[in-house]
Amino acid sequence: MSEASNTRTPVAFAHPGARPTADAVSAALDELLSLLGEPLSELGEGDEVLIKPNMFQTQPGFAVNADLLAALARRVADHGARPTVAERTANIYEVLRDHPVHRWARVVSLDDLPLRVAAIPAATSLRVPIAVPDLVLDCDYFIGVPQLRTHASVVYSNAMKNLVGLLPGYTTRIVHMAGVDESTVDLNLLRHQDLVVCDGTTVIEGNYPMAGRAREVGFLAASRNAVALDVAVGSIAGFDPGSVAYLRDAHQRGMGPLDLADIELRGTDPDAIRFDMEKAPLEIVAPRPGIHIHADRACPACRRYIAGAMVALRSELLEWDGEMTVLAGPMTTTPPLVGAVVLVGNCLYESRDLGVYIEGCPPRAIQIAGFRYAMGKDVSAHERTQFRVPAGLVHASAVQGG
Repeated sequence: MSEASNTRTPVAFAHPGARPTADAVSAALDELLSLLGEPLSELGEGDEVLIKPNMFQTQPGFAVNADLLAALARRVADHGARPTVAERTANIYEVLRDHPVHRWARVVSLDDLPLRVAAIPAATSLRVPIAVPDLVLDCDYFIGVPQLRTHASVVYSNAMKNLVGLLPGYTTRIVHMAGVDESTVDLNLLRHQDLVVCDGTTVIEGNYPMAGRAREVGFLAASRNAVALDVAVGSIAGFDPGSVAYLRDAHQRGMGPLDLADIELRGTDPDAIRFDMEKAPLEIVAPRPGIHIHADRACPACRRYIAGAMVALRSELLEWDGEMTVLAGPMTTTPPLVGAVVLVGNCLYESRDLGVYIEGCPPRAIQIAGFRYAMGKDVSAHERTQFRVPAGLVHASAVQGG
């Protein structure tokens, strides 16, 4: 290894292939750990180890490879440490039911664990104490296991954004209210990831999290630095990491490199696994005349959110015979309000009584229910909590008990 490479942050790649066997995944993990200098050798007898995967959905393909979790848990246990595989929501119990991972690790939903209110030193967005599971704060070693995904608001989601799932379900709304990009970085200050192993055996691409599809790719990647891993993995998947606000922010705060020149790529040649993910939509396209969108002054995240919403709701908007005005971003003057009115983003709080108000910076995927409500469609009781309706504004869905 050259002297120059010693100053760069290592990120290792392995290629177990599409639909790998448990043995292939295990061998690839061993390769990654060896390339990183055996980071698990730092574990001591009885150490509490938190393994945090992306595993809050039950749709096939929309979760980390369970064999990877089992391989990690086994290696942690072999060092005499105590692994816990934990993710927000009880879906983790269903996804991992009867899987061999239970031989080596406790499996638990973070929503079932005791909480402790904690402040995040040097936070720029989450500046007030928040409720955090005790395990997150008390564990001796923390392993993040993200699944690479496109994202309609933050461009792509991987190692850093995986930490949003450390918090109770209601806290994700707080994160979006405070600003999801900066909050993501703040959460990485709350608890540093000692090791990150990215699952790219299957990735999620397209208009996620509003839609999206699973795609088999067949790689794993690992690093001791979450920022470096996100930059390296994003680059091989066809993204520009410099376009991702939370990565720029993390780099500016000294948390990791943003330039591939500052990252040492080890193991499988990235060119052998390079691919181009289908991205979430970037440009806002109204699906038909009569859908009037005024978002020229909106921030990039809210513009991407509206772009994703227009794609996700395309068929419904085409079938609906009404008109709609969508507003986002700071307004010095109010444009003509034609038909149903939907306001998107925190910038429009002062104008919230003009129509259905979907708060957030940017809003979450579930909040597109506000568009459906504005069209007079039924929404569930939970979805109804995701947007604000001014007094006196009554729609068919409200009359029907939605």
